[in-house]
Amino acid sequence: MTFPGLTKYLTGVLVPVSALRTGASLGIGEFADLPPLAGWCAEVGLDLIQILPVNDTGWQPSPYSALSAFALHPLYLRVESLPEYESLPPADREDVDAAIGALRAAHGEAPRIDYSAVLDAKSAVERLIYDRCARDEAMQSAVRDFVSRHPWVREYAAYKVIKAEQAGAAWQQWTEFRDPTPEALAIIWSDERRVPELTYHAWVQMRLDEQLRAASAAVADHGVLLKGDLPILINEDSVDTWACRRYFSTRLRAGAPPDAHSATGQNWGLPIYDWDELARDDYRWWKERLRQADRYYAAYRIDHVLGFFRVWSIPADDVTGYLGHFSPGAVATRERLNRAGLEHHRIRWLAEPHIPGNVLRENLGEESDAAIELALQQIEGEDLYLFGPGIRGERDIMTLDCSQAARDWLAEQYRDRALVRLEHDTFVPVWSFAACSRYGTLSDDERRGFSTLADELREESELLWEEQGRRLLTFMRDTTEMLPCAEDLGAIPDCVPGALADLGVLGLRIPRWARRWKEPGQPHIPPADYPFLTVCAPSVHDTSTMRGWWLEDDDRYGFWRSIGLTGEPPADYDPSTARLVTRCLLRTGSALCVFQIQDLLALVDRLVPEDPAHERVNTPGTVGDQNWSYRTTPLETLCAHDELREVLRALLDERRRRMEAP
Repeated sequence: MTFPGLTKYLTGVLVPVSALRTGASLGIGEFADLPPLAGWCAEVGLDLIQILPVNDTGWQPSPYSALSAFALHPLYLRVESLPEYESLPPADREDVDAAIGALRAAHGEAPRIDYSAVLDAKSAVERLIYDRCARDEAMQSAVRDFVSRHPWVREYAAYKVIKAEQAGAAWQQWTEFRDPTPEALAIIWSDERRVPELTYHAWVQMRLDEQLRAASAAVADHGVLLKGDLPILINEDSVDTWACRRYFSTRLRAGAPPDAHSATGQNWGLPIYDWDELARDDYRWWKERLRQADRYYAAYRIDHVLGFFRVWSIPADDVTGYLGHFSPGAVATRERLNRAGLEHHRIRWLAEPHIPGNVLRENLGEESDAAIELALQQIEGEDLYLFGPGIRGERDIMTLDCSQAARDWLAEQYRDRALVRLEHDTFVPVWSFAACSRYGTLSDDERRGFSTLADELREESELLWEEQGRRLLTFMRDTTEMLPCAEDLGAIPDCVPGALADLGVLGLRIPRWARRWKEPGQPHIPPADYPFLTVCAPSVHDTSTMRGWWLEDDDRYGFWRSIGLTGEPPADYDPSTARLVTRCLLRTGSALCVFQIQDLLALVDRLVPEDPAHERVNTPGTVGDQNWSYRTTPLETLCAHDELREVLRALLDERRRRMEAP
């Protein structure tokens, strides 16, 4: 969809589709809930609705765990709006209505989403409707036409069917069709036993596409823009990594380097892209993804935009992110290491863990002999050990037949190195190279040369990151008329802000984290000083709400000053405080100011739970039923709430007058 242009300051609301609730939805939000939300937005003066990804994630409740980069989630289908439902004969309609009624009774008023239960029940309803109409030739013809116009549906439906036949196993463990050649797909689709199930999945996608496009058009009719979300990474077990394998690296996984919160880094377990292979096809797969999103959205969020500049790449055989490296990135040959003052024996000393026998025996005691037999090999003539060729990474260590304590200690020794050896006998410094136990044995000149080389490689890598980021974001910007908005949080390389600004891609500013980090005291940046080409978001799905942050953090004073207020900030985040803070945040210099819906509900009494933790959508790094189960106030309640409507109208009218004044 065409974005109308940044000719004025815009204000929006962020809400997951799953969190929407109306009397018509079944236990979880649906695409058909977006138009009434847009009607409310138009009434109060909001310009934009931002949603989270809506792709099929299977049994994973996180919208960032997609099984497909293209397929929509069957949970978001409004079954009572299906033409097949409307055409059901009375006897069949009675059965379907009974199933719908049971689902609505069990989950319609539930305070949180019971993801697996709703998925089970709703899938059963969808299948019941389809089975009653499966022989309808007009419907079958429409499905065939949809599949012919959207080739990804053939791969998606085949993946879903074979995965079910393989008891839900990841495609890497399938006993057949692990390699989906055109011939293999033809065999799957020509198998009469499979055709009904294949057609079912294609039918669901056809109806989801129709409903999301209809919802998007209805949102636009209200004068409201719809903003989507494109996760950069795809699950290792997904139709895309199965059917488009050459676009992904099978040897590397994405993650994050060590930091203050994780001494061994993060391994997200998600494959990285082979950008060279994608480039050979002129980025066709990514462009098709963008065009698919363009069917629904006027703007979109680029998740983890840093991944387009560079990604922390971890060997697939490792569990942690400690031995990763940035890709693309500058590497050192042996000759360059020699010029830095490191002889060949020193390179091996730093790139391969060397475990002294006395250290081994002291730490593993009676298990030391078993460890040698299982994982190590002795350097001839020395009481010194290396890891054997059977240990390819931390995963191999974790499967050894010894105690967990011994496995953990061996894994720690495996990570004990200052250099990582890559392909073609090239090397990069480990992120925490100075922590290597043998680094301290180098001479002063050797350490100085190593440190200087590490700095040089970092500077050279910055140039590679900028070149790749600009190249990739340029084709993304130019593929559609949507407005690209980047999620550029974290440790941002110096090249990123300038590249985003030059390309017209909006960056993200979260006021609690937007600071001048290199200045004394790390002061907050006043939201009024944010660049125009940014999105100001007081909170997002991975953070606490403003109310939650206010009550849990003792750093309110600096923020209070940054939004132009004096005196002591109130201890409580009641509606009066929320209105004052919101009014100040609406003075941001950002072109877009997008509030989580929870932050807007806090403007009045009795629309938010007593415990702000219950408002949070997700807490990264945790697993539990609380994540991704948030449900907002019913839209019927929202639309009838006069006080909230008047408060928002006043705040947004003030923003327009202030921001549009000459």
